[in-house]
Amino acid sequence: MASSHSIVVISIALILLHNAHSLSITESSRAQTARSRLSEAFRSPSKKLTLHPEIVLPEPSDPTALLLRASEVTKLSQVLRTRAKANAVFVEGTVDALIPMGKEQENARGNFPGPVPIVYSLTDSANLSSSLEQLKTIDGVEGVLLSFFGGKEIASVDAYLEEAKNSAITDMCSAIWDAGLQPIPELVLSPGSEWSEEDVERLVDAVKDTCGGLDPVSIVFTNGAVEESSEESNKEDQEVVKSTPTLSIPDSISKRLAFVGSIRTTAGGGRMNEATSQLSTDKFNGAFLRADCVPGYRLNPDLNVVGGFWSAAIGDLKSLKSKNFSFRSKVKLEKDIPMAWYNYQKDVMESGALGGSGAGADPTLNSDAGDYKGF
Repeated sequence: MASSHSIVVISIALILLHNAHSLSITESSRAQTARSRLSEAFRSPSKKLTLHPEIVLPEPSDPTALLLRASEVTKLSQVLRTRAKANAVFVEGTVDALIPMGKEQENARGNFPGPVPIVYSLTDSANLSSSLEQLKTIDGVEGVLLSFFGGKEIASVDAYLEEAKNSAITDMCSAIWDAGLQPIPELVLSPGSEWSEEDVERLVDAVKDTCGGLDPVSIVFTNGAVEESSEESNKEDQEVVKSTPTLSIPDSISKRLAFVGSIRTTAGGGRMNEATSQLSTDKFNGAFLRADCVPGYRLNPDLNVVGGFWSAAIGDLKSLKSKNFSFRSKVKLEKDIPMAWYNYQKDVMESGALGGSGAGADPTLNSDAGDYKGF
């Protein structure tokens, strides 16, 4: 009898301890402000898909490049805000490289267009503490992207719960909130995995528990890598599937936080348009446009080219017009598409990366006039 009584007491103690832990995380006033700004950026009042490009800031190879980096990052920040009109921007790189962008965005507060919220992509969780010490002093930065479980693919809710057992993510989220920022979980889903409305509701509740009992402002969903098929005819379809996670999102859960889906497909042939349309159909709130979308970005991380690309791509994705338009008419408006990007895009088109004029080309496109099939 005493043994039974002891078990009851221990069980109650464990429940109280769990509840106390779940309620231990609170948001500072700055964290609440960050939540408000990110929530506004991730959700559109008109229910349209919001667009968030990923920027990878390269490390300078010499002292001269280091001196020029600040001005290049400042210029890129202005382009993303005024020309590309991104809703938010995810940035990967050193925190030092991020400082000019944060300053440019914060200086735009009260102006039109206003600042674009910055989310810092944490690539090494071991550096979280030192990174937060710097990030909390940089205006314009509102959140930190956390790839849960080191980017390990999750195939089911049970698989998530198993991974979360021995995870230190709760403490990491608490540290981010203490720094006045918002943790944004990224979940990598196994390709081909199916997620019903019930599964999505359980998953979101599990993420909330992992974060310490507080809903994150958003969750980023990314599809895991898909093995390349030997059948060339299916290549384009596979790229769209690889870039677009498939979830059945219940309305009741979408009111709690924003659902953002990753897109990794390389621009051209209308592939980015197809992927964003699929996310919109699946009731996602936003699209995380990864750096992989930029053709050749790893070989040529020129920030001027990157800024020009996102100005053209995001404008194209938001446009309701036909995707068959002439680059020549656009080039006359230098403020819309920089000449550097035009020349780069022309080289890409001539190389055949966006589809050639041979077999399989769309006969309605006039390539001599600069027509192409959209991003």
